[in-house]
Amino acid sequence: MYTAQELTYERARARRSYKWRKFDPDVLPSHVADMDFDPAPEILAEMQGFLDRGDLGYNFFLIPEMFQAYADWQTAHHGWTPDVGRMRSFTSVLHAVEMSIWISTNPGDGVVLFTPSYHPFFDSITGGGRRIVEVPLDPNGWRIDPDRLEAAIDSTTKVILFCQPNNPTGRIFDDDELNAVAAVAERHDLIVISDEIWGDFVHEGPHRPLALADERFAGRLVTMGSASKSFNLAGLHCAVAHIGDRRVEDKLAQLPPRGLGMSTPLSFAAAITAWTRCGEWMKGIAEEVTARRDRVATRLAAEAPSVGFDAPEATYLAWLDFSRTPIADDPAGHLLERARLGIDPGISFGTQSQSFGRLNFATTEQFVDDAIDRIVSLVGD
Repeated sequence: MYTAQELTYERARARRSYKWRKFDPDVLPSHVADMDFDPAPEILAEMQGFLDRGDLGYNFFLIPEMFQAYADWQTAHHGWTPDVGRMRSFTSVLHAVEMSIWISTNPGDGVVLFTPSYHPFFDSITGGGRRIVEVPLDPNGWRIDPDRLEAAIDSTTKVILFCQPNNPTGRIFDDDELNAVAAVAERHDLIVISDEIWGDFVHEGPHRPLALADERFAGRLVTMGSASKSFNLAGLHCAVAHIGDRRVEDKLAQLPPRGLGMSTPLSFAAAITAWTRCGEWMKGIAEEVTARRDRVATRLAAEAPSVGFDAPEATYLAWLDFSRTPIADDPAGHLLERARLGIDPGISFGTQSQSFGRLNFATTEQFVDDAIDRIVSLVGD
């Protein structure tokens, strides 16, 4: 079986994905959250079967099967059994987020965003004329400050947009933090949209679905999930949303029958295969990802200690602090221009993140070492 260890630069650059086509050939791309692991053989075989059969017609029957597969995966791996009757399919988690915000708010309404946060969330809010209510996490540990959250809420705030585990910091918010968010949501009658797409990439300990965290989330929670991050299927565009808030459910029901669009039969089949037959593959990939995280931490501590790095509790993303280095003004820009390393600029994740950058370590050990070599060449101590 092909493994990530066998991925060469030649093979990687033959791929046509955004990750490997954004930069010039001499740049090592370590930005967008795609893995450099091939999808599981079972998924590739399922896709090939559709092509071999010429089976590219309509197939709506796969949607309820996908909902059940998602529910069974959540039960087995995270202890949550979502109601398949409250699920809707979307073409991506961002699609689900944007539609949930759009139908449940009005222009000018506020949407709470804990920052740093996944950068597309910003224009998911402002693109529809809604207002970002930025609530910075405490940079000493990236914790939620309940008082800061409460102070940010006003009469036009309608939604909390949550990311558990957090992208880009890799924090898994603990029970105290989630209880504080639930209390604020109940007190102000807010809808909580929870992107839990990273829940399978927890390095130690359990993922905490918001649906299990606090009973006050009941009736106001919309939970998003997808096989895209866990199984490297982002380009297939398929996601599931569990609609626990009646307001959102009622608004969705008012849309035209095809107003949400639809993913393809191949997309549904890939998700079903992932959640029903690829648990062992996922376990092995998660172990490799944790090993890469530890390698990043070890090498930076030894060779570039001025680069701050809190090893993430989850995700395959390194949130790097360059504030004590000579490239603090624009880390991503300097690394791209002078070291030919492509990472995500921190400023796109929140106003307080100018000196940060996000690096993807879901790749081969060789590629991780190459990325660290390029950082060390510029800021090594």
